[in-house]
Amino acid sequence: MKKMKEDRLRVLNILCDNLRNPQPQVVGIEKIAEELQQNQKETRQLLLSMNKAGEIESDLEGRHALITRAGLHLLNSIPPVVVAERLPSAGCPV
Repeated sequence: MKKMKEDRLRVLNILCDNLRNPQPQVVGIEKIAEELQQNQKETRQLLLSMNKAGEIESDLEGRHALITRAGLHLLNSIPPVVVAERLPSAGCPV
């Protein structure tokens, strides 16, 4: 359960980093799976559950994702120290 929570935070962080691009695009499952160091099947299941929870917006197949306002709120509500221990960059523009 703890790993799933950390993976969710890592996905939100990956998608948050995408917002820093001048023209953010959807992020593909390949990039997310590589960052999480897990296979695409596991990553797809994670993305679909995060989509269902409203944390991300994903296509029906779970192949592409964008962070939602709810995901941004969740990421920004976590104390910076906790996030910094697990993620390379913390905080995201709202």
